[in-house]
Amino acid sequence: MMQFIVLIAAILLLVASLYLHQKQRSFRQITSKMPTLYGIPFIGIAYEFINLSKFYERVSIGFDELQCLTGCIWVATTPVIVTVDPEIIKNVTSSPDFLNKSRDLYSHFHNGILNGIIVSPVKKWRADRKIISPFLSHSNIMSFFPLFNGNAKRVKQKLTNVVGCGEQNVLDILKAFGLQLSILTIMGLKMDEGSEEYNKMMDSFNILVNSMAKNSVYSAVGLSFLTETPLYRKTKKYVRGVVRSLIKENMNKLAESDKLEEYEESNQTLINLALKAMHQGQFTSTDVEIECFTMIAASYETSAIAVFSTLVMLSMHPEVQERVFEEIKSVFPDKVTSVEYDDLKKFPYLDMVIAESLRLAPPIPYIGREAVNEAKIRADITVPKNMQIVIPIYELHRRPEVWGPESKRFNPDNFLPEKIAKRPPCAYMAFSKGMRSCVGFRYADISMRVLLISVLRNLKFSTTFKFEDLVFMPRVTLSYKDEPKLSIELRNN
Repeated sequence: MMQFIVLIAAILLLVASLYLHQKQRSFRQITSKMPTLYGIPFIGIAYEFINLSKFYERVSIGFDELQCLTGCIWVATTPVIVTVDPEIIKNVTSSPDFLNKSRDLYSHFHNGILNGIIVSPVKKWRADRKIISPFLSHSNIMSFFPLFNGNAKRVKQKLTNVVGCGEQNVLDILKAFGLQLSILTIMGLKMDEGSEEYNKMMDSFNILVNSMAKNSVYSAVGLSFLTETPLYRKTKKYVRGVVRSLIKENMNKLAESDKLEEYEESNQTLINLALKAMHQGQFTSTDVEIECFTMIAASYETSAIAVFSTLVMLSMHPEVQERVFEEIKSVFPDKVTSVEYDDLKKFPYLDMVIAESLRLAPPIPYIGREAVNEAKIRADITVPKNMQIVIPIYELHRRPEVWGPESKRFNPDNFLPEKIAKRPPCAYMAFSKGMRSCVGFRYADISMRVLLISVLRNLKFSTTFKFEDLVFMPRVTLSYKDEPKLSIELRNN
């Protein structure tokens, strides 16, 4: 019996080996034109990325080994093109042939609550984006300014309360208020920060994000089932229930309204647009749940980490922080009562600082595209349908071939107009690029700047954490292995 089992196993291994060999041969028209890392048969090089704290270091080493800005790697039995070449990135992100998201890179989003517009196939994405685009229109974002300012004031007050209390976990504060703002602008409902329901929701979001981060790595080697723990399943059920209850509240408001048109005029939140689409047969109730939750999760997480990274960089570079403060003070000599849209044009140096902070710590650290049809990525390379291309933005922003020999140093002068003009457009893409870039970029960018202007006018930040000790982790958004804690002082002028 044992001999029979061994024989069957040997035959299966032989068949699998022949299949893998044949598959590798079928991709030689691509791999012969670029350096390729094959790794271990049936595993590829995926095992090298299991240690999340070494993930970005390993990516950097991988490009050094390839000795090229574009190469091919085998992940299990799947070839994937990885590139930090700005010209290829431009071709991919601007091409209608690459409007699908990479199936493997975004597998962790397919959990029943986040697989909305972020990962939708191109046909569904086009239709759904048209439905929700009014929420992200310029005029609608302008209507959110009172909410952005209100959020900034609450964050400033919370931070003021811990002035002189030693180093604080500022990111938790930013996430808490960011989630509150997202629910308010997206669902039109106010959740009191600090309430039992609110704290439970925050904890659930953190569990969800951590589990998805592990899933994104484990799925590459066929071990995604390891993240399907009872806690993860319980958390997904709870979060889905919360979103359904928020939707129900809005549906009750709609039912109380005499006319749908009157309700729409008074409520331009995302939930309003989604319910309208459901009323018209364009969305199912599940679509409403998924799109609303996806937008909440994406907006609060990316905004919070972007603000935090900027504060961290300013804390580590006090001379830069003082220059930012003087710029803000020149516009608001006494205090910030309200930041309006026209005010945002008055802070060129702050904009440079934010851009440089997000260069070194991009909220979206990597993106992936998949060929809808056979397509060219450069003149001599045509990729087949369904070929996946990964763009590690974190590494792109640090490659010396793109940013010079001091590419890993914090230097806001990288974003002087004359330096921007000399770089390829796709050398910098903190919120991705092209038609499938971050849909909430304008929302995140404006809310972030309003918050930073308000906070930095009154408060001064410092830290004992060293810049060279920063280690980043590849979660759903960029995260820190050890989050720097920040000390806060009150400014007297």
